[in-house]
Amino acid sequence: MQENDEGPPLGPELEKAVSELLEQVRSEPISPRLRELAGRLAQALEKPRG
Repeated sequence: MQENDEGPPLGPELEKAVSELLEQVRSEPISPRLRELAGRLAQALEKPRG
């Protein structure tokens, strides 16, 4: 990703954290609302910035 007015690109640490979060969401018994929010976060982070 390129840097722009919205901030710097996502670093590898954040990408790893999101991947771990989504993995845990799939394997842990959590509420549907938290599952939805985790999915929305992942989608937002995958969108190109700019």
